[in-house]
Amino acid sequence: MVALPLALACNKPERPLPAGPGLTPERAAAKVEHVPKVSEAQRTSALTSEQKQMVVARIGDKVITLGDMEARLDAEPPVVKSQFTSPQKRKDYLAKLVQFEVLAAEAQRQGLDKDPEVLEAMRQAMVRKFLQDTGKEEVELKSVSEADIAAYYQANPGVFHRPEQVEVSHILVADKATAEKLRNEIDKASEGNSAKLVAAWNEYVGRYSQDKATIQVLGALGRVSLDPLPGASAEETAHLQSIPRAIIEAALKTDTFSLAPVVQSPAGWHILLVTSKLPAIDKSLDQARESIRSRIVKRQRDLRREQLLAELKARNPVQINEEALKLLPSPKPTAKGVPPAEAATATAAPSSKVAP
Repeated sequence: MVALPLALACNKPERPLPAGPGLTPERAAAKVEHVPKVSEAQRTSALTSEQKQMVVARIGDKVITLGDMEARLDAEPPVVKSQFTSPQKRKDYLAKLVQFEVLAAEAQRQGLDKDPEVLEAMRQAMVRKFLQDTGKEEVELKSVSEADIAAYYQANPGVFHRPEQVEVSHILVADKATAEKLRNEIDKASEGNSAKLVAAWNEYVGRYSQDKATIQVLGALGRVSLDPLPGASAEETAHLQSIPRAIIEAALKTDTFSLAPVVQSPAGWHILLVTSKLPAIDKSLDQARESIRSRIVKRQRDLRREQLLAELKARNPVQINEEALKLLPSPKPTAKGVPPAEAATATAAPSSKVAP
């Protein structure tokens, strides 16, 4: 019964969405397979129309003009463009373009233009281009009125005003001596490593915690704060009030992926693990104006895209075989390049089990 108030942590509702080491320049330039895309509308050109048509290289039936060279260079990042200021460097750049065309011609001669992987990559590029082109007439930032910005600010107080928050998990035991003993064991097992800390924590929760309501979520109590968030629902407020204040205060003073000192509550003694923190926010309308404008524009663009997709689906009727879909096996959670044991540990972290 003493753990009953903490059971609310398992059923904490999800908050609704608001309304409303890189390559060196040398390596980048040296990549033969990298040829920059040329935008349809090239920026200002220093060449005349006749100069643009001058052929600088022929590869079979394919020609590279001076205009092509200028456009390719213009599409490069500034750090790459700065390497091609001398005539010799520009000759080296042309050699890269020639190599690309030679390789492309041979790949096509071998029929790779009909390879399923190539065709799928082309389809994906085609979709990206389509979405990019359909967004050219999207909503502009300047179209958002001050009234809309003010209304968004008033309708979403929790976005612009919130206390400091912390995501915390606990192990509940009956007495202080046991709590301190278990805390020291977990801390020693972690060896100062976050992954080892999580692994030890997950083991100890199941073995020792007396709060049966939170064992299934590895002792997670969710994201809490000293005061309710503005606009919090009754259920969210009740959840916050079910967490002993001593736990919240101790968690707020503890670093992420660290163990807090043991804490006593009417339910017993708690070992605490902090898994994430969010700083307090308090923004005025003036401070939030531009971010609100961007949020509104994104929302309107998303709505337009949803409308476009709905129209396209109506034009191309979609049928789903849900019974066949059920036969698809679930993918294994092993992360790429991570041993299965480590991947299992990572996916079992308490912070991944509770939706804020």
